[in-house]
Amino acid sequence: MKNGFGDQLREWRKLRKKSQLELALDAEISSKHISFLETGRANPSKEMIHRLSDVLDIPFRERNLLMLGAGLSPLYSDQKIDDPAMKSVSDAIHFILKQQEPYPAILTNGSWDVLRVNSAAGFLFGLLFPGSPVIGQNLMELLFHPDGFRKYILNWDEVCPFLLGRLKQEARLGKRESFELYERISKFLPKDQVEFLPKENLPLISVDISFEGKVLSFLSVISAFGTPLDVGLQELKIETFFPNDKQTAETMAYLASTVKN
Repeated sequence: MKNGFGDQLREWRKLRKKSQLELALDAEISSKHISFLETGRANPSKEMIHRLSDVLDIPFRERNLLMLGAGLSPLYSDQKIDDPAMKSVSDAIHFILKQQEPYPAILTNGSWDVLRVNSAAGFLFGLLFPGSPVIGQNLMELLFHPDGFRKYILNWDEVCPFLLGRLKQEARLGKRESFELYERISKFLPKDQVEFLPKENLPLISVDISFEGKVLSFLSVISAFGTPLDVGLQELKIETFFPNDKQTAETMAYLASTVKN
């Protein structure tokens, strides 16, 4: 997208497949005003950018770029999870990760970089990738790389399209980092199998991991903060893994006991 507000607004409108009239009706303003905003004949207020952004479902980070393109200060803060002002949020995330024990839980940012893991996830990563720190790695790249998690996942033909579909959806929403990540990940896939079709249209995905002669079967659940007012907080995701069977539950409980001892 170009830097000016009008160019950005036009790109977002086209991305959402809306005409100027449709956007005007949804935002309850005139189509003439939309035209003036896109051509630079009218300057938007913060309130107008907020209204248009809501209608076009624009993420907070990109809303700030719209503000800057209009010569206005950013509307949303962008704080890191370890900033002092985010302590209450940080404590809540720590509690969520800890409550997931003895099953894995991972915190990632908008680019899918791993920010935190609970003990179970850290221990599992350590067993599968000894000597390789997980914090700071990109979870998607770690999953798709031939030498990464991919080689341990038994139902990869099911997991792969689910993950690719999620990245595609994020890219369609206008997240540039998701599009760039999708491009990088596609290079790890066989050229004749870049496009996958899921076997079932399920809201959740089961991940079956081969581990020391056993199969650990998890149900993966990805959660996000529902009503954030901060760019970084909006982009945070917590992925939790729940046991799909008794063997997985017992194995994870045993591994947790060995760590404590």
